[in-house]
Amino acid sequence: MNKIKLFLFAMAIILIVSTSFMGIAMAAQVTGINKSKGRIHINGGVNDGFIPGATVCFFVSSASYGDEFVCGSVVSAEASIATVKVSKSRAKKMKMGTEAMLHVEKEAKEEVEDVDMVEKKAKEETKEKEDPFR
Repeated sequence: MNKIKLFLFAMAIILIVSTSFMGIAMAAQVTGINKSKGRIHINGGVNDGFIPGATVCFFVSSASYGDEFVCGSVVSAEASIATVKVSKSRAKKMKMGTEAMLHVEKEAKEEVEDVDMVEKKAKEETKEKEDPFR
Protein backbone atom coordinates (compact mmCIF):
# COMPACT_ATOMS: atom_id res chain seq x y z
CA MET A 1 0.00 0.00 0.00
CA ASN A 2 2.85 2.40 0.80
CA LYS A 3 4.40 1.76 -2.62
CA ILE A 4 1.14 2.73 -4.32
CA LYS A 5 0.88 5.93 -2.27
CA LEU A 6 4.49 6.81 -3.09
CA PHE A 7 3.86 6.14 -6.79
CA LEU A 8 0.70 8.28 -6.83
CA PHE A 9 2.50 11.08 -4.98
CA ALA A 10 5.36 11.00 -7.50
CA MET A 11 2.90 11.07 -10.40
CA ALA A 12 1.08 14.04 -8.86
CA ILE A 13 4.36 15.96 -8.55
CA ILE A 14 5.27 15.18 -12.16
CA LEU A 15 1.84 16.32 -13.34
CA ILE A 16 2.05 19.59 -11.41
CA VAL A 17 5.54 20.35 -12.67
CA SER A 18 4.74 19.55 -16.29
CA THR A 19 1.60 21.71 -16.34
CA SER A 20 3.36 24.65 -14.70
CA PHE A 21 5.99 24.75 -17.48
CA MET A 22 3.53 24.67 -20.40
CA GLY A 23 3.65 28.43 -21.09
CA ILE A 24 7.42 28.74 -21.07
CA ALA A 25 9.08 29.20 -24.41
CA MET A 26 12.34 27.78 -25.69
CA ALA A 27 15.53 28.76 -23.91
CA ALA A 28 19.24 28.86 -24.63
CA GLN A 29 22.36 30.20 -22.93
CA VAL A 30 24.67 33.10 -23.71
CA THR A 31 27.89 31.77 -25.24
CA GLY A 32 29.54 35.02 -26.30
CA ILE A 33 29.22 38.78 -25.74
CA ASN A 34 30.45 41.61 -27.95
CA LYS A 35 29.93 44.60 -25.66
CA SER A 36 31.20 47.22 -28.13
CA LYS A 37 28.63 46.21 -30.80
CA GLY A 38 25.81 45.10 -28.48
CA ARG A 39 25.73 41.57 -29.90
CA ILE A 40 24.93 38.54 -27.77
CA HIS A 41 25.70 35.05 -29.11
CA ILE A 42 23.49 32.19 -27.88
CA ASN A 43 23.56 28.42 -28.33
CA GLY A 44 20.02 28.22 -29.69
CA GLY A 45 19.33 28.53 -33.39
CA VAL A 46 16.70 28.10 -36.08
CA ASN A 47 16.08 24.51 -34.95
CA ASP A 48 15.07 25.88 -31.53
CA GLY A 49 12.82 28.65 -32.89
CA PHE A 50 15.33 31.53 -32.74
CA ILE A 51 14.68 32.90 -36.24
CA PRO A 52 15.81 36.34 -37.47
CA GLY A 53 13.46 39.03 -36.21
CA ALA A 54 12.29 37.05 -33.18
CA THR A 55 12.40 38.76 -29.78
CA VAL A 56 14.69 37.21 -27.18
CA CYS A 57 14.75 38.22 -23.50
CA PHE A 58 17.47 37.69 -20.90
CA PHE A 59 17.02 37.85 -17.12
CA VAL A 60 20.06 39.71 -15.84
CA SER A 61 20.73 39.64 -12.11
CA SER A 62 23.66 41.42 -10.48
CA ALA A 63 24.43 43.26 -7.25
CA SER A 64 25.28 46.57 -8.97
CA TYR A 65 22.38 46.64 -11.49
CA GLY A 66 19.68 44.69 -9.68
CA ASP A 67 17.31 42.34 -11.49
CA GLU A 68 15.98 43.25 -14.91
CA PHE A 69 14.88 41.84 -18.25
CA VAL A 70 17.00 42.71 -21.26
CA CYS A 71 15.32 42.09 -24.61
CA GLY A 72 16.62 42.27 -28.16
CA SER A 73 15.96 40.82 -31.58
CA VAL A 74 17.69 38.02 -33.45
CA VAL A 75 19.77 39.48 -36.28
CA SER A 76 21.29 36.26 -37.61
CA ALA A 77 20.72 32.59 -36.96
CA GLU A 78 22.03 29.25 -38.10
CA ALA A 79 20.86 25.74 -37.22
CA SER A 80 22.21 25.75 -33.67
CA ILE A 81 23.51 29.29 -32.95
CA ALA A 82 22.07 32.81 -33.14
CA THR A 83 23.12 36.41 -32.61
CA VAL A 84 20.88 38.85 -30.72
CA LYS A 85 21.19 42.65 -30.96
CA VAL A 86 20.71 44.63 -27.73
CA SER A 87 21.81 48.14 -26.74
CA LYS A 88 25.50 48.55 -25.90
CA SER A 89 24.74 49.62 -22.32
CA ARG A 90 22.63 46.51 -21.77
CA ALA A 91 25.24 44.27 -23.40
CA LYS A 92 27.71 45.42 -20.73
CA LYS A 93 25.38 43.99 -18.05
CA MET A 94 25.26 40.52 -19.65
CA LYS A 95 27.18 37.53 -18.32
CA MET A 96 28.18 34.27 -19.95
CA GLY A 97 25.69 31.49 -19.25
CA THR A 98 22.71 33.83 -18.81
CA GLU A 99 19.50 32.18 -19.98
CA ALA A 100 17.97 33.47 -23.23
CA MET A 101 14.22 32.95 -23.59
CA LEU A 102 12.25 33.23 -26.81
CA HIS A 103 9.56 35.85 -26.21
CA VAL A 104 6.07 34.74 -27.26
CA GLU A 105 3.45 37.47 -27.35
CA LYS A 106 -0.09 36.88 -26.16
CA GLU A 107 -1.47 37.68 -29.63
CA ALA A 108 0.72 34.99 -31.18
CA LYS A 109 -0.63 32.42 -28.72
CA GLU A 110 -4.20 33.46 -29.55
CA GLU A 111 -3.42 33.17 -33.29
CA VAL A 112 -2.25 29.59 -32.81
CA GLU A 113 -5.45 28.78 -30.93
CA ASP A 114 -7.51 30.34 -33.75
CA VAL A 115 -5.67 28.24 -36.33
CA ASP A 116 -6.37 25.12 -34.29
CA MET A 117 -10.08 25.99 -34.18
CA VAL A 118 -10.19 26.49 -37.97
CA GLU A 119 -8.47 23.15 -38.52
CA LYS A 120 -10.97 21.39 -36.22
CA LYS A 121 -13.91 22.94 -38.08
CA ALA A 122 -12.45 21.92 -41.44
CA LYS A 123 -12.02 18.33 -40.23
CA GLU A 124 -15.60 18.26 -38.96
CA GLU A 125 -16.90 19.58 -42.29
CA THR A 126 -15.00 16.94 -44.26
CA LYS A 127 -16.37 14.23 -41.98
CA GLU A 128 -19.92 15.53 -42.56
CA LYS A 129 -19.37 15.51 -46.32
CA GLU A 130 -18.09 11.93 -46.20
CA ASP A 131 -20.93 10.69 -44.00
CA PRO A 132 -24.03 12.93 -44.32
CA PHE A 133 -26.15 10.60 -42.10
CA ARG A 134 -23.88 10.94 -39.11
